[in-house]
Amino acid sequence: MKTTTWLALCAATILTLTTVNIRAGTLNTDLSIVKSVISATATPGEQITYSIIAENFGPNDAAGTTTVTDAFAASLSNCSWSCTASLGSSCTAAGGGNISDVVSLLVSGTATYTATCDIDSAATGNLGNTASIAADASVTDPDLTNNTSTADIALTPSADLSISKTDNATEHTPGTPITYTIVAENNGPSDVGDALVSDNFAAPLSNCSWTSVAVGGATGNTNDSGNLGDTLGMPVGSSVTYTATCDVDAAATGDLSNTATIASALVSDPTPGNDSATDVNTLAGSADLSISKTDNQIEHMPGTPISYVIVAENSGPSAVGDAIVNDPFPAPLQNCSWTSSATGGASGNTNASGVLNDTLSMPVGSSVTYNAICDVQLGALGTLSNTATISSASTSDPNPGNESATDSDTALLAPIAVPTLGIWSLLALFAALALLGGVGLSRRRV
Repeated sequence: MKTTTWLALCAATILTLTTVNIRAGTLNTDLSIVKSVISATATPGEQITYSIIAENFGPNDAAGTTTVTDAFAASLSNCSWSCTASLGSSCTAAGGGNISDVVSLLVSGTATYTATCDIDSAATGNLGNTASIAADASVTDPDLTNNTSTADIALTPSADLSISKTDNATEHTPGTPITYTIVAENNGPSDVGDALVSDNFAAPLSNCSWTSVAVGGATGNTNDSGNLGDTLGMPVGSSVTYTATCDVDAAATGDLSNTATIASALVSDPTPGNDSATDVNTLAGSADLSISKTDNQIEHMPGTPISYVIVAENSGPSAVGDAIVNDPFPAPLQNCSWTSSATGGASGNTNASGVLNDTLSMPVGSSVTYNAICDVQLGALGTLSNTATISSASTSDPNPGNESATDSDTALLAPIAVPTLGIWSLLALFAALALLGGVGLSRRRV
């Protein structure tokens, strides 16, 4: 059979069927619908835009007998749409919510919808949504396979997680506790179910503990001790505030730097620069150094040795590495020497003679006791006063009044004068004593 003959036969058949349908009151037309995602990505917490195109492929018009529907998915909300029809066809210009619109479509006519919806910030996985087109009983559609169309897109969550950390100070004293405020936040647009807040409280920090308060629906925060490692569920706009307190090593020097972080393995962060926060403090040592000195008496005899007990102590809160103990032992003291003993981990003390000038390393609570012995010049008169001091060039002292000790209660007694006699005076004295002895014997005989 020739091609022209076959085409003529097909046309005749269609005409015949159309005529039969018209006579029976039923139109025959192929309606179709196509739905697609216009948005490049679908991010929970943001909007998505769809294109929905309804079309009549003929051979008959579908005038006022066709309905376009789209029941938007549960994860979509606040949907709004508009519609533009081709010449001769019609649809509702705009609406909100689900689409259920009666349209008139001429042969080759179209109705094009543009729909925009909010995506639930907690949505995950794939987002699928289906539109459909259907005619009433007066129209027969020979091809129902193109009467529905589903647009699928993978959801790509994104959240600006941020963290801040501060102790509201620029300096800190070693040996005293430090308190940090750490705030973790989710600025959206998507919810995050695995926001890991971490803080490794490394040396010189120790004995760290924290409490926490969640707002905005955040969950998973703890009140605990050790290193911080909470996995949080964080809706958009939620936050968790941690208050952490740690001890600071009394011997720490330099800068105290500590960092807190927040991260998610499942949700990308469009602003990663605020996922880490570091608090830096300059460590400024402070220690109450004190010294005492006594000879445990109020009077002393010149020409005899004197013994002093000198005690240097560090009452903290910081350790000191350069505590200088000094005693020059000025005149009328001479030939001074000392022994010493350290407790509490102090070091640098000596057993020596001359001028005392030891540089000590003194942990908090440590002390050094010196036992010093000096000769006192024989001709010394008045008050014997001697001072010992303790100081540090690197560590401030909150109580400087006890860094010097003077033993000034020793009053020197003048030596008793003993007369001296020459040889002739001694012979005369001896003769006088002998004479007196002879007179005494004579009286006894009488």
